[in-house]
Amino acid sequence: MGCLPRPPVAVGRFIRLISLFVAALLSSHCGVGYTIYKSESKLDRLAVPMTKAQVLDAIGRPDRVLRDDGRMLVWEYSLTTRNQWLYELGLCPISVWILGGCIIYPFTNIAMERQREYPQHVVLVNEELCTWGPPVAILQRRKSCEVAGVPHGRPGTGSGRPEPVITGLGPISRETIDRYRTMAVMLFEDGPNAPGSGSRVAGIVTTLLLDLDMNMVERAKLDEVLKEQVIQLTHADDANVLKVGKLVGAQAIIVGGVQQWEQYEQARTSSVSLSLRMIDVETGQLLFNGEGHLTDPTRDDAESAARLIVHRILARFGSQTGLLGSGRIGVNWELLESGGSRYYAVRELRSGLPAEKAGLHVGDQVVGCNGSSLAEVKSEREAKRVCQIEAGQSLKLDIRRGGYPLELGIVAEPRPGL
Repeated sequence: MGCLPRPPVAVGRFIRLISLFVAALLSSHCGVGYTIYKSESKLDRLAVPMTKAQVLDAIGRPDRVLRDDGRMLVWEYSLTTRNQWLYELGLCPISVWILGGCIIYPFTNIAMERQREYPQHVVLVNEELCTWGPPVAILQRRKSCEVAGVPHGRPGTGSGRPEPVITGLGPISRETIDRYRTMAVMLFEDGPNAPGSGSRVAGIVTTLLLDLDMNMVERAKLDEVLKEQVIQLTHADDANVLKVGKLVGAQAIIVGGVQQWEQYEQARTSSVSLSLRMIDVETGQLLFNGEGHLTDPTRDDAESAARLIVHRILARFGSQTGLLGSGRIGVNWELLESGGSRYYAVRELRSGLPAEKAGLHVGDQVVGCNGSSLAEVKSEREAKRVCQIEAGQSLKLDIRRGGYPLELGIVAEPRPGL
């Protein structure tokens, strides 16, 4: 029985090189796969008209919610460019030799000095897709989305919807808010003939409190403690609620209920009424009590109407505790750090509101407010207090734009609901 001849040395080396290259390609699956999954090409699945649910099915959940005022939703997706996967694939052999493979993502992006992901915005009005694309490219279309749709308010009000009637009172204040670093939201009681409505409202409350920079106990942790204590998710008495609050490490707990959650299909309107209470876990003291309802049916769906009511109630809470000023300028910004100094990066401007009118631009870096620098602030809450503004007052912003400093003075308008 003969033996196969050994391949020449050159052929053996060639085979080893090919094997190494194939291994490089196989090791790249994380980097390449990630850029394909996160490619902006997924936006090609969008089309008008589409509902909110259809958008979520098409491109998944957003990375950030930039705006949610009950009528307009602005979602941000951080996506790679269409051809990014080619760069990942092309540089994989290099990264294999240097760092052991493209699994160490984003090595190839660093090597090519390319930004890994770029923001893309998706805008929905009344839970229907309006426009999408890079923030700057869709700025004008965003403005048309602001006025899109049929006005839902009463004639002559100039409002897109009826304004809810709100109350919000309690002893919690600027001096005491810092005692309540962490809060937990129990599931609210469902409205009559509206199963699930309490869960939706509890979710809205949690999200909006996060926007006020409160630390919130995750729902999964709450559910785990509730099950361990054999306590019902809803209809628990205050003693059990306070017990749960202590077990999850909250200083305050929020309970509430939905009194009305009506959808009138024939008239395509809805009516919503709800209430909430914030309670000190240690003492059982009522810290804040909020209620709200719509006096007239709205063309918004019930969940959007509930979001508006909760937004207005928590605006009262935020103003009372110093987490919000009574004025607004219409800007969404993000606290970032560079070279050890912090600043606000302007992400979005609300059309027709003071910041846009004064000339603030998306991409501006706000480094100070009213003469106070943001460079050494320790937290988002501290930064917000530095830049807080009351209605009718002027906010002076120190800005970096394209590497050059400038100042802008913006007069705040009253915050809705206050």
